[in-house]
Amino acid sequence: MLRKIFSLFSLFVIPAALLMFPLNAQSDPADPEEVAHMKSGHKKVEGVVIDMKSGLYTVKTPTGATLTLTEAAAVRHGHGVPKVGDEMTLWVNEGNMVIDAHMKGQSGTPHRFISGTLTSIDNSKSQLTLSTSGGEKNFKLKPESRMFRDIAAGAPVTIELNETGEVIDLHKDKQ
Repeated sequence: MLRKIFSLFSLFVIPAALLMFPLNAQSDPADPEEVAHMKSGHKKVEGVVIDMKSGLYTVKTPTGATLTLTEAAAVRHGHGVPKVGDEMTLWVNEGNMVIDAHMKGQSGTPHRFISGTLTSIDNSKSQLTLSTSGGEKNFKLKPESRMFRDIAAGAPVTIELNETGEVIDLHKDKQ
């Protein structure tokens, strides 16, 4: 008899009590820069600088993968040159190329995304021209960015600009 009462109690009373107490589950607000990167197909990777040679530094991730960055890019973006042992946050594009790097815990100015029609890409002058609703505009290409050759002029695109206004990524818009 006691067993039946306990069974009924556990079947009805405990679940009812749990439903009566509201759960207050909240997540942290999303970082707009992280949301924009993720929409572009980028992934966030954290790691530690393990080596510096000839203006290149190597960052090792928790998975054991290593990514190489140039010292010149860090200085140009105003991030300063990391030292061996520094923790870094990297944004990697679909081609596994690092497009942005910050010291862990430091975020830069949010990146801007601009859509329009690709007019031209001039790699020799490191310049991209985009036709937007506000007219034709020229943008400086990040020197390390030479992966945009497969997108033809006239294609609808969205570009990503870093803190200094350089094009660091280009995506063909889906039609």
